[in-house]
Amino acid sequence: MRTFIAAFLSPAFLVVLSSGLALADPWIAGVTPRLVGRGVTSEITISSWRHEALEVLFYPPGIAGPNTGSISDTSMQPGIRCVGTQFDADKERLVCQLEVAEDCQPGEYPFRVLTAVGLSSMGTIHVSPFPLIEEGEANANSNDTVETALRVEPNVTVLGTLSRSAADDIDCFRVAGKAGDRLSVEVDMVKMGNDLRWNPVPDGYDSVVAVLAPSGKRIAMNDDSSLNRQDPLLSVKLPVDGDYTVVLRRSMFIPEERAYAIHIGRFFRPLAAFPPGGPAGMPLDVQFLGDPLGPVSHTVTLPQSAGTFSYIGEAPLPLSFRSSPFPNVLETPDQPETRVPATPVAVNGILAEPDETDRYRITVKKGVPLQVRVWASAIGSPVDPSIKLRPVDESGVAGAVELAADDASRPDRDIYGGQGDFPETFDPSVMWTPKQDGDYVLEIADPRGVGGPTHVYRVEIAPPVNTLHVGLSFEGYKPERPRKTSLSVPRGGTWTVRLSLYPGQGSNIKGPIDLGIEGLPPGIKMLSPQLPSLESVWPMTLVADADASLDASLIHITAQPADGGEPFVTVNQQNLQRVSYSHYPWRNIRVDRFAAAVSEPAGFALELKAPKQPLMRGSEMTIPIRVLREPGFDEAIEIQCEFAPPGVGTSPAEIIPAGESTANLTLSAAANAKLGNSPLYVMATTTQARGGRADSKVRGDTDLGSERVRVSSDIVTIQVAEPFVSLSSEPQSVRRGEKIEYRWAVKQKRPFEGRASVNMLGLPVGVTRVGPEPTIDKDSTEVAVQLAASDEALLGMVGELQCDVRFSVGNEEIQLRTGSGKLRIDPRLEK
Repeated sequence: MRTFIAAFLSPAFLVVLSSGLALADPWIAGVTPRLVGRGVTSEITISSWRHEALEVLFYPPGIAGPNTGSISDTSMQPGIRCVGTQFDADKERLVCQLEVAEDCQPGEYPFRVLTAVGLSSMGTIHVSPFPLIEEGEANANSNDTVETALRVEPNVTVLGTLSRSAADDIDCFRVAGKAGDRLSVEVDMVKMGNDLRWNPVPDGYDSVVAVLAPSGKRIAMNDDSSLNRQDPLLSVKLPVDGDYTVVLRRSMFIPEERAYAIHIGRFFRPLAAFPPGGPAGMPLDVQFLGDPLGPVSHTVTLPQSAGTFSYIGEAPLPLSFRSSPFPNVLETPDQPETRVPATPVAVNGILAEPDETDRYRITVKKGVPLQVRVWASAIGSPVDPSIKLRPVDESGVAGAVELAADDASRPDRDIYGGQGDFPETFDPSVMWTPKQDGDYVLEIADPRGVGGPTHVYRVEIAPPVNTLHVGLSFEGYKPERPRKTSLSVPRGGTWTVRLSLYPGQGSNIKGPIDLGIEGLPPGIKMLSPQLPSLESVWPMTLVADADASLDASLIHITAQPADGGEPFVTVNQQNLQRVSYSHYPWRNIRVDRFAAAVSEPAGFALELKAPKQPLMRGSEMTIPIRVLREPGFDEAIEIQCEFAPPGVGTSPAEIIPAGESTANLTLSAAANAKLGNSPLYVMATTTQARGGRADSKVRGDTDLGSERVRVSSDIVTIQVAEPFVSLSSEPQSVRRGEKIEYRWAVKQKRPFEGRASVNMLGLPVGVTRVGPEPTIDKDSTEVAVQLAASDEALLGMVGELQCDVRFSVGNEEIQLRTGSGKLRIDPRLEK
């Protein structure tokens, strides 16, 4: 095992000198420990690892803000870096030393590891705001009773484990307190989930925490919470002086080992803030609600940019705020309605009592579309909201419901490329086009009839912002495949990725559109054909120079209208699932940028010839493919087309055997294939993982994410055009023992040179073409095919007859399948 010294390139990542052979594509099966402290250098271990590390690339944190009491944005630098790695090939593990700044914000930090064969799948590490201690310092299993509880000082994070045992493991912690003090407890267990392979994961992550008074009486307990989801969280005002016991256990016993972090202290723990948002860039007077010692008022300055942001206070888990470019209106609790002077607007209220319905009177214009989006569950509020909009008549009375909304779909909430638990989907988000000018009443309630002092909500009502969301390839309910979810480009090679393009709710985006990219590693350039219109999927090619250094960076894919079109905002989004249970992801890690890197050369390249002629609807075309092999590379290669025009079928994947270098791609255009120019490319893949070992621990291990070396061809343009001709016919008949001329009407659609041969397809047994093969030219209006029926011909009607028309264009043969005919076979006439 060797230690490597870091050469820092930027605050976001470092390069570590390395050596050794890569054994499989890098896939992070687990990280331990899952949490580190601030202001110290800590060591983490990546298990089931088979690579030297070149670089560790950290994303900005999912919850942002390095300073106490600040609102912050995820564009900040992470404040965490790797200062050395050790690769132990025998134990198959990578040990990383992480240096965490004193002011590093608490929260979860996604990262990827760069190796010679490319970027790894995503791992995460958490940062605590408090000093860390190990549960094991008090000897194994010694804190499983109130009497043997581990004594801790306030404002500490304990790293522990609920062990795998025949009986449930209970961990207890003792902390001194005085009457009137606050005791706050937060647990991270689901967030510590380390099961990243694709298999049903047994339960056991869901925990419950309780606080016992010195007398042993339970004074507080929490299982799930709206703010902390499946992980418990509580804060209590202590009734007497003495030693209190914090008890952590599973909510349901499962004999599986589960790591956790429990934060215990006197920290201020509000559960909500009111209002939960305000005008961007402006100071906002906020009341923090839900702390056992009572509300606290504070002024918060919101970021200039719009979005959801985190308030970092004393507690490990922040509160979420909205920053919006329009004014706030706060509910008037003692009035039946709150008057809203104009839109756009954000209305803010609290469903403080059970069965409460809050009402706002707004003035709108008929036919002007508005997006009505609620923020409650999405920002950690206990409210599960529903809304109704009622028009107000001339007498001032609210009428029948014009629009009602409850839960939302993921696309409604601009969530793409993810599955599982997204709290945003409990909040309505709808497009509303008012049917009349004047006043409407907006009603908001919780259909469950619950209410309370922390049941805050916010409703933003405004014209939609034209937004285009960009994602990478997504495979539902499957583990991450780093070759698809990150962009590792072989040095001197080409890599093409299918971008997914999603217009946001209410967006109207038209073409043409130009794609761009920001932040690529040195030596990589991006190539992408212009989108003629908005497409759901579009290819983007990255090309690495032959002398590009092995490097990595975070990138942002951009899009903009070409030719002065209406502008729109581009958002990058990637959702990667964590902790799957019965094929359902409990958690998702969401990042707002992608990772790109230069990896070692692939050893081969791919050449796809652009067709010289258009592909006609109803025709087939064959395009040659060539593998360019570097000296010493003689592996079998699998070729597959990954992108073709809509309505164009492609030949199945084909294996080019070792030592061979040519293949063909066959394209078949349906009669309704999309006309015009479209991009086309093929992908070449080695048939086994690079460096796969004879013990088969790597080769073909899809659960561990083992991938094969992949490169793409350049993108070529293929034109789908109308056919030269179309053929049609009326039903015709032939008797056994006779001949007929089956006549097809020829409709000229595009001129062509020379003559084309015509051959009928689908003829039944006993019916054959006789005589010379008929031909047509650009002036033909009819073609006749001579048919003969033998006594073996089956009697009755035969349908689905077609013609195969063969054209010779530029030394290429083009086959067109056209026509739909019927032929009735009748009995022989008796003499």
